[in-house]
Amino acid sequence: MVPGFFSEWTTMNDEIRKNLKEKPIVLVVDGDMVRRFQTSVYLLRLEYHVFAVGAAEDALRVMQLTIPHVVITDIGLPGMNGYELIKRMKQDPPLRQVPVLVYLPSATPANGKLCEQAGCTGYLTQTGDYNELYKAVQKATEMPRRFVRLMTWLDVTVAAPGHDMAALVTAISEEGMFVSTPHPLPFRTTAEFTIFLPKLTTGSIKVTGQVLFCQSSEKSKTPGMGIRFLRLKPEVAMLIKTFVKRTLLQGIESPNITSEQ
Repeated sequence: MVPGFFSEWTTMNDEIRKNLKEKPIVLVVDGDMVRRFQTSVYLLRLEYHVFAVGAAEDALRVMQLTIPHVVITDIGLPGMNGYELIKRMKQDPPLRQVPVLVYLPSATPANGKLCEQAGCTGYLTQTGDYNELYKAVQKATEMPRRFVRLMTWLDVTVAAPGHDMAALVTAISEEGMFVSTPHPLPFRTTAEFTIFLPKLTTGSIKVTGQVLFCQSSEKSKTPGMGIRFLRLKPEVAMLIKTFVKRTLLQGIESPNITSEQ
């Protein structure tokens, strides 16, 4: 553990505590240092708050200070194993309802039964892809989405009757995007968007989208509009998927966390 870690937690000011409540907290408990790092970086890039430890005893200490929205744990931990960690959590009233996802060697009926008996919410295979991890955490913490939503920062031009503008895409998935602009288009407006993707050789893609919702800058919200893609060509959907994958896995891709082929 990092020296002074827990003392820093106890002296954390109100502003930091407020920020922690704005996003789901994921506690990663894994004795495999490489996988722990990969999982943590991946979830951080998806805008989760992540705390990562290598032992169950450390996880219990963290949970004395803050209750996570979900725990991801390996079973073969040093010292107290993952099943014992779950048992201890189920015996502690404040932690009893915290969803727990476990890494298992394989998705067999026997492993699934052990997971169910231990009180797990679900499990991940150790060779699972990054979509499996994302969907499992989504399901445990919030409303699951069909596709990974990436927080990003992309230039985009918007072309609609009487409304041509340059703006920024701050979130994107294969279903749609959020366009940050102080001048959002009216609800249900259909427009043409040119999105510039720096990690792809194509440079840009063109999509048709419809405004699903608009939001102003009130209550600290980012002004802009949510866009649903219409008539998205398969090759364009693949380019978006490739961009999201490359961005999320940049520098951390390995056999333990891979992308869909």
